[in-house]
This record gives sequence, structure tokens and C-alpha cells, in this order.
Amino acid sequence: MSFMTLGLLAALGLTAPEPQSSGAAHAEKPTVECHDDTGRQLRGHTFLYPILQSSAFVTTHAGLREGLARSDVPDLPVGRFGTVDVLLTGVQQTLDLGLGLTPWLGLEAFARATIVTGANTRSLVVEGASVDLLGEVGPVLRVWRNEHSGTQVSVRANFGYEKGRDILVLPLVGGIVNTPGATLEDVVFGNLGEYINIPTSEITLNGGGYLAQALGRTFSIQASARAGYAWKERKPFDALANGHITQKSHAVRVNLAAAFTVDFAHHGVPVALMGEYLFSTGRETEVDLPDQTPASSTLALGVYYSGRPNFQTGLGAVTTLNALPHRGLGPEGQTLESGEPTLSYGQFILRYIW
Repeated sequence: MSFMTLGLLAALGLTAPEPQSSGAAHAEKPTVECHDDTGRQLRGHTFLYPILQSSAFVTTHAGLREGLARSDVPDLPVGRFGTVDVLLTGVQQTLDLGLGLTPWLGLEAFARATIVTGANTRSLVVEGASVDLLGEVGPVLRVWRNEHSGTQVSVRANFGYEKGRDILVLPLVGGIVNTPGATLEDVVFGNLGEYINIPTSEITLNGGGYLAQALGRTFSIQASARAGYAWKERKPFDALANGHITQKSHAVRVNLAAAFTVDFAHHGVPVALMGEYLFSTGRETEVDLPDQTPASSTLALGVYYSGRPNFQTGLGAVTTLNALPHRGLGPEGQTLESGEPTLSYGQFILRYIW
């Protein structure tokens, strides 16, 4: 467990208590008040935060998610060598923050750091590694709440900025091959070293509607529809220009998500299960390449402790099917696509609600 996780546990008062002195051994223990989070309760059911979408609720909270990921990319074209299967692994840490300004208006933000790298020598040479930092912030507005039917509807909008670096070995190898007599000094101190480092950035604007529906004290459904637009920049090194050039592109993204929860807390077992589904589509452009229309399906299953309404902790497993293919080079230098990649990851989730 990371130092950030331990620090958050300590801040929330969830670490082990200090031992009492012998004189106070028989003193009466104070009663611990458990916050009754009525803002997330409808018809006696306390809603959990999903993994694949935001919630319809306005809350003040702090949360931490830590994850490990694996991605398999089959049949990636690598020029005259044919195709190779690539295995990528990654780690991710996300910090969530929410501030309820009123019962119907709030402000939420999150920051996420992701590191992805090839899991073996072949994958590292072909796909390299990447480091990305992402931040998003925006308001949430509750537009309707009905206690009798157990329904709440909200809308969200947010602004996001992502900055990262792609670390690619293959362009560096190509640069060395195309530069006869290249030395180690040329790679480390000269322009050849620029091939390996590609700065990237992305600005996004998103908005959508979110629904929460209680089906009694044990069951609930959450659903959302979200659309966004992204402006992307990539700055690879160009030998002719003797420097990094800027490649601009954009993307339209649409996400439709649903989550179904079963909470056994009212039956004496403080455990909740949540199954989720996310369908993603849209249109993405890249410089001098045909547009792509991604369409992927993502499934998630979370197991949570539900004994305290103001505290959510658990484990989640996620897998994405038929994700957007990776692009490689064919034998004649033409752009070809890989097979459909799969992405799987697990998360440890910790969140406290005031």
C-alpha cells in the first residue's frame, strides 16, 4: 500500500488507535457517531460510487483508487518482420475530491497518474512506454429528486487537461540505422536522442446526464450518458526540421453506462456487489491517417464493504473488449492496424464521505 494511501487513512482516522493507559482501562468508551449520509440515500438504500461512471449525487468526499493493468495487443504490424503480439502493463493512481456547496450544487475534481510500459523486451521495443498526468474539474447540479419513487437526476460538466510523454524505442532504432557512423554521444547528447521522447497533451470538455434509481433497500440502478470533445497534440521529432513538430488532432467521444447494485447490509451482511457496463464510441482523427470510429464494451465488478454509509472501500475488476486497434507499419511502409486489443485491470478503492 502506498504512502498516499496510508496518509489518507490516517487523515480519516481509520488507522489503529493508540493504546490506553492502565488508569483509563476501565473508563467508558465513547460512542462513535456514524454519519448518516442521507444525500446518497433513497428509499433506505445507500448508493455506492461506480467505477466506470460518475454518480448522480452531490457530496463532499475524498477518495483514492490504485490500480494495476494489463493490455494484450495481438498481431501488431512491424514492417518487414510481419506481426507481433504485444503485452503492456501499467499502474495507475487516482485522487477524487468533491465539495458539496449546497444540497443541489457541488464541485468535483480528480487527478490521475498513469505509467504504461512493455512487459517484455519485444513489447518494449515495439510499443515503448508512456507517462501521463490527467486532471479534471467541474460542477455537478441536481435537477430532480423524488424520495417517494427513489429517483435522482443530475447533470455534470467538466474541463480536463492531460500532459504526458511517449517513450518509443523503435523510432530511435530507425534513426540510428539511417545515420551511418552514429556514436553513443550522438544518441545521448545529439538529435538522435530526441527520437525516443514524444511530448503529448490533450484538452477535453465533457458533459452528461446521470440517473440514480433505488429499487427498495437492497437493489439500485445507476445510469449515465456523457459526450465530450478533445483537442490533442503530439510532438514527434522530425529529422528534416531538426526538431519537434506539432501534430494536432481531435476526437468526439460518447459514453453510455449502467450499474446494478445488490447491498446485503440490511440482511445483516455488510457486503455490496456492483456490476457495471460501459459502451464507448465516437470518432478520432490523426494527422495524415484515416479517421477511426472506436466502439468498445467494458465490464466491471466491484465488491465493497457497506457497513458504514459514509465510508466506501473495496476491490474492483475491469475488462475492456474490442478496444481501438493500435496502428503499425506494413512491409511497404503503409499504415496497418493490429487485432482487437483487450485491457484488464484491478483497483483498490477507498473513499470517505462527510
